[in-house]
Amino acid sequence: MSSEDEEMEVNKDQSEDGMEDDDDDDDDTSSDSSEEQIDDTKQENELAALREVAQSNLYNYQSHLDYISKAREYGNLEHLRFARQTMSEVFPLTEQLWLEWLDDEKKLLISTTEEDKTLVDLFERAINDYLSIMIWIEYVQYRLPYYMSMNSIENFRNLFERGLSACGVHLPAGGLFWAAYIETEKAILDGLRMNYEQNSESSDLKEKLLQHVDYVLTLYRRQLSVPLRGMSDIYYKDYQSFCEQYKEFLPVNYTEQYDLKVKREFDLALEYLEKCEKFEKELDNTNRSVATYKRYIAFEKEPARIQCLYERAIVDHCLDGDLWLSYIDFAEEHLSSAKLCQAIFDRSLRNCPWVAGLWIRYAEFMESSQTADHSQLKQIYDRALNSDPTNLESFVNIQLAYMQYRRRHYHQQLSTTKAEQCEALKEEIRHACEATCDQYQELFSGTADPKLFLKYNGQLELYWIHFETQSFHSIDRARQIWNGRTLMSKTHNQLIANLWKNFYYTEIHFGDEKHARRVLYRALNHIETMDYPMSVCDLLLEHEKKYGTIEQLKETKEKLKKIQKKLIPKEKPQVNNKKQAEPPKKSKKTTTSKMDTTAPPVHTNGKTNDQPKTSPRKRQLSPEEVQTAKKKPAPATVDNDGFKIPAPPPATSVSTPAPTSTPSSSSTFVNPANTDHLNTAFIANLAYDIDEQKIRDALSPAGPIKDVRIVKHEWSGKSKGFGYVDFATAEGYRQGLKLDHTLINGRPLYISPYDPNRSASNDLTKKFKYSTALEQNKLFIKNLPFSSTKEDVEKLFTEKGFQVKDARLVTHKSGKSKGLAYVEFNDAQTASQAVIQLDGTTIGEHTIQVAISNPPQRKEPVKSTSTEAKPTSLGEAPRATGPRGRGYSQISLVPRKVTAAKTQPATTTTTANAMNNDDFRKMLLNKK
Repeated sequence: MSSEDEEMEVNKDQSEDGMEDDDDDDDDTSSDSSEEQIDDTKQENELAALREVAQSNLYNYQSHLDYISKAREYGNLEHLRFARQTMSEVFPLTEQLWLEWLDDEKKLLISTTEEDKTLVDLFERAINDYLSIMIWIEYVQYRLPYYMSMNSIENFRNLFERGLSACGVHLPAGGLFWAAYIETEKAILDGLRMNYEQNSESSDLKEKLLQHVDYVLTLYRRQLSVPLRGMSDIYYKDYQSFCEQYKEFLPVNYTEQYDLKVKREFDLALEYLEKCEKFEKELDNTNRSVATYKRYIAFEKEPARIQCLYERAIVDHCLDGDLWLSYIDFAEEHLSSAKLCQAIFDRSLRNCPWVAGLWIRYAEFMESSQTADHSQLKQIYDRALNSDPTNLESFVNIQLAYMQYRRRHYHQQLSTTKAEQCEALKEEIRHACEATCDQYQELFSGTADPKLFLKYNGQLELYWIHFETQSFHSIDRARQIWNGRTLMSKTHNQLIANLWKNFYYTEIHFGDEKHARRVLYRALNHIETMDYPMSVCDLLLEHEKKYGTIEQLKETKEKLKKIQKKLIPKEKPQVNNKKQAEPPKKSKKTTTSKMDTTAPPVHTNGKTNDQPKTSPRKRQLSPEEVQTAKKKPAPATVDNDGFKIPAPPPATSVSTPAPTSTPSSSSTFVNPANTDHLNTAFIANLAYDIDEQKIRDALSPAGPIKDVRIVKHEWSGKSKGFGYVDFATAEGYRQGLKLDHTLINGRPLYISPYDPNRSASNDLTKKFKYSTALEQNKLFIKNLPFSSTKEDVEKLFTEKGFQVKDARLVTHKSGKSKGLAYVEFNDAQTASQAVIQLDGTTIGEHTIQVAISNPPQRKEPVKSTSTEAKPTSLGEAPRATGPRGRGYSQISLVPRKVTAAKTQPATTTTTANAMNNDDFRKMLLNKK
């Protein structure tokens, strides 16, 4: 074989081997592509399932996050863009979500010097969702190359100025955006300087350079006048370094025009920064709570900083509806741009679509600013109803707001619309009102909270009736609603006195007095099961006095007497029992207030020596006791004011009697024998360290004061916490009683009329100045915030249009609120309406409860049925107890040697022949 043949054979073998290798590579490639195809199909199916979940429930926040996360993990751009777009249409996106989206889109850019309108639109949407310094910095960095290529300095400066208006006063991070702005200007300035150094003879370049230096100095001055973190480094390092670097280009009047002003404004801003840092630290310590933000906002006075604080609070508490409402209040008051206010409304509804108050305020704003026509306003109210259709309170409030808008719209159309069109509009409104009332019954009649249902029941129909009488002037239609819907079709409404009274007033104002009388007589058919029957009876009697004849008045009085006999007997036994229970209590008090000195039987050598039966005050005395009684009279145990005087310890030697002291505020006990009790007031709940002068100062608005007497303990000289005040005039006394609950050192002073026939202990424990019976014109409120004041309670009702007669907070003796209050109105009807509107209102974190004042009967103390005296041991006297169960005295009053006596159980400790200590002393002295 030739060499050529051998070469051809070798080439053939090599080509065959190559073909085999190619076949192997093709097999590997096909297997890899099939596996990749399987993975792609699996990923596509998984992403499609996540997309289905997100679209089936658009308001499920987590499903959107899962869809975005998985699409980003798989690198599927189509799904990722769709997921982000869908979520951004429903929810505002957080800073992190926007930064990831913008970063992914910027990676796909071909050139940064060409404008991409889609990305610009994304940035604009991002800066409008929440306040974010980083998004603003990313935005200006993206736009800067484009503006520089277009040599459009003014455009990029306008963009920076927009950013400064949004975050330039952001205390913790606003300095970052200022730095980005100034550094950009300094970079442009460096370029100008390089050009000038290359062509120093150019007057145009020098003029531009001087103008740019002046502009940078102005930026530094603006930044250093704003309290921002790190401003000291900006002033002492960056600003000073810039001035040194460009000192040859500084303005001629630099020191006066810039340096001194910058230093002065910097010092003021630095001082203000120290005050703000206290709130910033409190924000960090309280986990950036809403309450801390509100205190911070109340401290700020500058609208721009207040708006920035609201934006920061929204970032941390975007789902707080009350915070959004507060922000809207501020915006409507201080922001003159309707466009800015509308943007805040739009953002609030994207964050809290379930808050009915936001929808109502939004619709009213669009109506008042005339930025929406009738069809657009109807769409807003429809969206509001669909945002939370199962919430009863939101449904009623939104529907009432919509009815109120329809009323305003109807009156506007009257002057510009033909009669036929007005009738058609009237029927449309009636149809809408009827559908609303039917929908309320259909949705909420089976609610789990019947009290809430009854609270709002009838309100929609009442406004419909208001429509018919005020706007349509049709009393017949109003009667049809009353009879066919509000009262007759709902038996529970027939038991609400307030609805009958509203029906009556409708007839009085828009009907006639005959129909009004019929309404009240129909109400009497349900009087026994009505919530406030007497209010209807009083109204009927008043009606007959105004409009009825003498026969009708007489007939009505007879009818009402019969009704009262059926209603009032339930209350009479309680009143009678209370009155009958008081005298025994008083007699018991009289008995126990005098010391019982009855001696028990004495046992000598196992034998008992009997004595004749004697009264508890007529036991025989030993010779030692007789001598002691002759030398020194026994002091009285009770003073003229009814206060107990503790008995002194046994004396070891005869002491001279103490000189009589004149009544004064420092005396141990008070003897106001020569005092005019008509102008004397009893004061209690005094702090033990209070002095007379502070009491005088607190009561001085009432008028001149003759004397202040604080009752003190005999041995320690410390105050007992109560005393007396003598006013100089009767008018001062009456005005002084009005100062009850005046605070002295944060503690309420109790002041009441002085009764010489009642003991002080009775005044402190038995007397209660407020009514404990049913008061239909007074409301009882509980679960109030403990920080609430009387003014806060009054404002709660006056904001709803109610006129408050009086309000009273219930406090502890220390002056701290119990979270309870009483509010009094001029009549029972106003009180009933206030209950319907305000019961269940939320104040902060407290949901208050409002009801007609009807306190439970005060429990009487359990009286002992045993009249047997408790056996005592030798040397121990029976103990008389005070109002709190403590013994009046712990001192033994029985002598060591007592003649043995057989005494019977004391069954008549309170008899007509009982003698006091003075009588006992006189008897002994006469026997001598």
